[in-house]
Amino acid sequence: MRGAEEIYSCREDLGRFSQRFLAFKRVSEELGKPWFEAWIERLMANYLEGKIATRIPVRDRTEARAFLALWNGASTWNRLTEPYGEGHENQGFLSWKPINVPPNLRLKPEPNPDPVDLTKKVKQMAIFLGANRVGIAELNRKWVYEETCRNIYDPGPPQTKRIVFGDVEEPQETETELVIPQGIRYAVVTIIDLNRILTQVGPASLSTSIATNMAYARMGITDIALAEAIRMMGYNAIPCKNGTALSIPLAIDAGLGQLGRNGLLITPDYGPAVRIGKVLTDMPLVPDSPIDFGVTEFCNTCKKCAELCPAGAIPKGERTFEPPSETGNPGALKWYVDGKRCLRYWIAAGASCASCQAVCPFTKGSFWGHRVIRGLIKHAPLLNPLWVPLDDLFGYGRMRDPEILWDMKMGPFGIDPSKED
Repeated sequence: MRGAEEIYSCREDLGRFSQRFLAFKRVSEELGKPWFEAWIERLMANYLEGKIATRIPVRDRTEARAFLALWNGASTWNRLTEPYGEGHENQGFLSWKPINVPPNLRLKPEPNPDPVDLTKKVKQMAIFLGANRVGIAELNRKWVYEETCRNIYDPGPPQTKRIVFGDVEEPQETETELVIPQGIRYAVVTIIDLNRILTQVGPASLSTSIATNMAYARMGITDIALAEAIRMMGYNAIPCKNGTALSIPLAIDAGLGQLGRNGLLITPDYGPAVRIGKVLTDMPLVPDSPIDFGVTEFCNTCKKCAELCPAGAIPKGERTFEPPSETGNPGALKWYVDGKRCLRYWIAAGASCASCQAVCPFTKGSFWGHRVIRGLIKHAPLLNPLWVPLDDLFGYGRMRDPEILWDMKMGPFGIDPSKED
């Protein structure tokens, strides 16, 4: 099966990535204090000045506080389910062991399992428990982190623990290793959408931070609940959020999208305005196949995200095998984003940036004409140069007034109901 490893012409020397090189860790080390602490300092200074980002004033401080309040609420379940996931493997609700499964059902599946039937059921479970879209990937171990970093935001020396595969019945943790059973061969990968409108109040603002953290909150709830459902069926399940393994190549292998110039997964339904959850399991499943709807060819022409990136972190040139800093893993042919430059812009703005998601022509609302153009991108790539000027002409990706938050129509959790028909 042709997966992300082949699609991106990965070299034989492509190694598993270590969390010690994530931008969150490296920037914290360079700052001499946790990046999040510096970010919060700027965020609070903005609030006192009646702003929701360094360059985005709102009506008054009371208005800014309302944004701050919603950000705090949207962040709550993300924090309670181990923030973002990296560095929190097998901790709290991201435990690798069952939380609420009766002992007599643990690791005791029904005999003669039917992978087709189990795949159908686990996909329905994932949607019911909070996912917008779901796919199955055969687990390529190259996408599993080489090691976790337990002090992911700390400026001190990395405190790491290797992630290995071993001949164990269920996941284990020792003083030096996190051990995944050899039988865990699949990843159930889920797509969680961001509120598209809120990502367009920016390029960086508390509005984009609200949208992002709500997605991570939903991701945590979905991953943990889905893992418990799979465990109740008698199988091992490891809820990950962003941790344990690289989300984007697994999502590509699961047929959920393609990699864009902005370094993000581009999905057919939501563009890059998503977050990716995953649960690793030994439940016998039927993997999905990667899809191709013309993203690479379109990104070659478009360059909109790179030209409008306020941090200058997205490359405008050709794909390469080499990242601009140690926060990228060399050996795959792709557009490497400079993670440190991106994160430093967040800190300066006092808000997370979503410019590359907001301005991407694939980030669209529900309209039949958008589906037609996506079809033309796939089947008539010679027309690609036409779409970006039209995108600009119709004002797509244009930054919105912050006041839109309080008047917009939305479903629970900020979901766009029209995309879930």
